[in-house]
Amino acid sequence: MAASNSLTLGTARELIRSAPSGREFDVLQYVASLLPAGRDTSGARDLLLRVLDNAEPFAQFSGLLNSLLRSVGLFPYLSTEELSLPDLIAYEAHRPVDYDQDIVFHEVQARVYRKLLAGENVILSAPTSFGKSLVLDALISSERFENIAVVLPTIALIDETRRRLSRFRGRYKIITHPGQPTGTRNVLVMTQERLLDMPELPNIELFMIDEFYKLDIRRGDRDRGILLNQALRRLMQTDATFYLAGPNIQALAENLPAVFSASFIATDFATVASDVKILPALHRDTAIETLSALCSELKGPTLIYCSSPNRTRQVTEGLMNAGLGHDAVSLRPAADWLADNYHEEWLVSKALRRGIGIHHGKIPRSLAQYQVSAFNEGKIDFLVCTSTLIEGVNTSAKNVVIFDHKLNRKNLDYFTFSNIKGRSGRMMRHFVGNVFVFRDPPRDELPTVDVPLYSQGPEVPDSLLIQLSTEELTTDARRRMEKFNTQTEVPLDTLRGNTGLDPNDQISLAKYVRQQIGTLGPLLSWRGFPRYEELEATCDVIAKHLHKIQGRDGGVSSPRQLAYRMNVLANSQGDIKELIDTEIANPYGSSDATDAVEQVLDFVRQWAGFEFPRLLTATQNIVSPILREHGYRACDYRPYAVSAQNLFLPPYVGDLEEYGLPAQLVMKILGRRAQPTSLDNLLAALASTRPTSEMNSFEGSLLSNFQRYI
Repeated sequence: MAASNSLTLGTARELIRSAPSGREFDVLQYVASLLPAGRDTSGARDLLLRVLDNAEPFAQFSGLLNSLLRSVGLFPYLSTEELSLPDLIAYEAHRPVDYDQDIVFHEVQARVYRKLLAGENVILSAPTSFGKSLVLDALISSERFENIAVVLPTIALIDETRRRLSRFRGRYKIITHPGQPTGTRNVLVMTQERLLDMPELPNIELFMIDEFYKLDIRRGDRDRGILLNQALRRLMQTDATFYLAGPNIQALAENLPAVFSASFIATDFATVASDVKILPALHRDTAIETLSALCSELKGPTLIYCSSPNRTRQVTEGLMNAGLGHDAVSLRPAADWLADNYHEEWLVSKALRRGIGIHHGKIPRSLAQYQVSAFNEGKIDFLVCTSTLIEGVNTSAKNVVIFDHKLNRKNLDYFTFSNIKGRSGRMMRHFVGNVFVFRDPPRDELPTVDVPLYSQGPEVPDSLLIQLSTEELTTDARRRMEKFNTQTEVPLDTLRGNTGLDPNDQISLAKYVRQQIGTLGPLLSWRGFPRYEELEATCDVIAKHLHKIQGRDGGVSSPRQLAYRMNVLANSQGDIKELIDTEIANPYGSSDATDAVEQVLDFVRQWAGFEFPRLLTATQNIVSPILREHGYRACDYRPYAVSAQNLFLPPYVGDLEEYGLPAQLVMKILGRRAQPTSLDNLLAALASTRPTSEMNSFEGSLLSNFQRYI
């Protein structure tokens, strides 16, 4: 016993790392000493994960190791062949009921699962490696719930979840778009925007909100946080059991009402261990060289976190210049396809040839998804990413290098740092992950999450409060909303219907149009598709009131440029290659191929595919009654808004990007004249399509992968 008492966490870790050392039993004895009540269970669990990472020297003590794993709740890692009867009973007790795969929960997963299965609400705060999604999968497999809603923060997570849940098809219909009809039993897998666009919800019995901390509009994207609160409100009205899950937080705000009652489970239970290695601070002039030198020494798949798409470019070029990566023969067909369909000098194409991937918000979703899969399969050595990969997308990274310590121009806080750090390691694959940082990590301070839907404090925006009924509002909030009830510029129903938009901005737009009706009336009363001057006037009204363009915003820096880009997109009928060539040929555009490609892709995703159709529809809702008041015909922007959202391609083609099929491939299969009648019909048609001689190997692999999960 004396030998184990002389150990510390640090020395025990070193002995595990250097095993065999002849002191394997001492290490396990030290782990046992940490387990009595009041001692460091998380430390014991950390050491055991490290033992599993170097298991062979400890094989002679397998019985003791099994006992210790059970004591810290790591049931999935038990070796069942050597379990005693009591241990085997405990092991089987951690299986979910009626599950279609050989799955065993760890201790806290089992607790969360049992509470939810019994109809108890749960709010879970846990590390990235906890396995929150597995609890959801087990609940679906139980078939105790007829209709389930899952709200996710990104479309990338929608697709990852849809593919994971595809094995339940036949038992449930997996719905990812508001226009899809419901079946007998349904799992809605949606962002908050899509859930709010659902005309009617089925009878929801269970709902999950992933990354629930985004309800707090003080963190991250304020506008999307508002919409998430509205989605929560809609789901709370169903009286369904709820499961809110996210990374570590300190607590929930104290002012939440009784209707929000739930078991709040905050745990540090992790299924992988992390080694954080603090390196000397980077010097600006040699930062890329220092990073490249570090990466040349790393073994295993490596994520490199950067603060922006531009930084990913600098890092990728630095890695390539340093000769890192490898001649990625298996990725050549993908790289060739990118060169043919975007541009031969696009850095993403050139990097793939070296086994280096790039993941940020300007990359088409199908290509981002492909690179994550290639990384997880070991085809990509380095995946250079921004926060788009940090928020929930599962990767198999042995190493995470935090190159930049900023997010949205602010220093990383402990919460975000922990989220990034959690991308290292992977349950049952990399028991210990490595995290490399070039400065001291942030101080250990976790946030308290507020839910403005209920708190209704002075910082809560009017666009959220206006969605609530008088009975739901606090006295102060009711007083704030009075001005919208008494104004006559825009009907209250219209202000509410334009979800997520500031009612003050909507009223400002209405006043401006009334004041300038003589000039604007003829230009805003268009129907169908606008003439260029009508489009330009409409973009000007939108940018002055509903979305004030500041700096470079989604590839757009002015209302005039917004109109120009929309017009070019319409004329090209969604041909991305033509758009890129036009951008490069434009004397006012960028001559750098990568910059030109990503300016176009940024515009297509942020404006054409999302923001512009939403704002155009809201503008119609506000402007049309005013036009009629002054003797002009009512406007109808819907055909143009729908076409823009479809990127001026046939209906639903653009939606297949998130299913892993680029629009270029879908158009090759369908042809220009195709007019799918619904997303479900299009999915069914493509599910039975066989690769043709016109498809190259990359396109054939994308189609086959799509069909595997549809």
